[in-house]
Amino acid sequence: MSAFANLDLASMPLPVLRETFVGAGFKKFRADQLFRWLHVQMERDLDAMSDLPKRLRAAVSEALPFPKLTVVHAPVSAIDGSQKLVLACADGQVIESVVMPMAGGWTTQCLSSQVGCKMGCDFCATSRIRVRRDLTAGEIVEQVAIACRMRAAEGKVRGGVSGGVSGPLAARPQNLVFMGMGEPLDNFTALVDAISILTDAKGFGFSPRRITVSTVGLAKRVPGLIAVHPNLHLAWSLTATTDEVRDRLMPVNRGVPIRRMVEVLEALPPSHHRKITFEYALLKGVNDSDADAERLADMALAVDAHINAIPFNVWPGAPYERPSRNRVRAFADRVSRFGASISLRESKGQDIGAACGQLAGEQEGAADSAPAG
Repeated sequence: MSAFANLDLASMPLPVLRETFVGAGFKKFRADQLFRWLHVQMERDLDAMSDLPKRLRAAVSEALPFPKLTVVHAPVSAIDGSQKLVLACADGQVIESVVMPMAGGWTTQCLSSQVGCKMGCDFCATSRIRVRRDLTAGEIVEQVAIACRMRAAEGKVRGGVSGGVSGPLAARPQNLVFMGMGEPLDNFTALVDAISILTDAKGFGFSPRRITVSTVGLAKRVPGLIAVHPNLHLAWSLTATTDEVRDRLMPVNRGVPIRRMVEVLEALPPSHHRKITFEYALLKGVNDSDADAERLADMALAVDAHINAIPFNVWPGAPYERPSRNRVRAFADRVSRFGASISLRESKGQDIGAACGQLAGEQEGAADSAPAG
């Protein structure tokens, strides 16, 4: 049996891949070569990896297949140019990622970490999908690779990637946000490994300051994430200022009440680079009162967080409504008067079901007919 049998090489950060190669009797630099093929050239055909000797390619062929996500559907928003990537995994499960053009010509990609989500947030369409499985680190990274390949094919290449690289890496998005399907910290090991791959200078080369991880509040996981990747940005999906309301909206709050998460954020080691954001979906008559605004401002000031207030993005069958423009503006003004930093943010891709809280595997049935390989 091959030393690589049943190993997921595409999910390994470079130091782990090197150890695996050396343990299998290969030189460390061979691991670097494979890592470059996977995460710079973004090649998934082993036969195309021309500088790998035949013996090594034969051994790698015994490992688990490289992740392959098939683009089932890729609608583009007529409003803001955002593109939703509906992707079929090798086992037919469907996930979604969104590539969003931003002001100044930058691009942000929203990544999924699970098929479905078990957090049960009442205002989120993804919560209606039962959790089928976690994504591997390789499948998380592959979402970025697909965006790179598509953008390179369309000629959407922007400068600023170090090392003068060409090919698909030169078309990478500038920012990554783990705000797609699933709770990233519920898939902790794969999340940490994927970020390690994405930030490796010999791979995608993302700065940690260009990556944001969003959580509903899995407080016990936050210090471990920051211990490995201290300069990541953190976003807390808060959406309520009292435990009574948040217990109803977000079941996670029953185990991790608001005060507990605030304490964890307050206790994080200082970083000049890390930013903390509160994501706050405004729901009509539920969490948009003046008292909510005042409590939200107090919490944000306690941890030096910026607030992204997002008027609810309605989806079919949603039990909530979006507040009026006047109510949204009054809420933001009141937060500001109490000294906190707040932005009103309209989610991109609303006309294609790609906005915050709308990702729900809408093309799931198409996975059965997606081309293989």
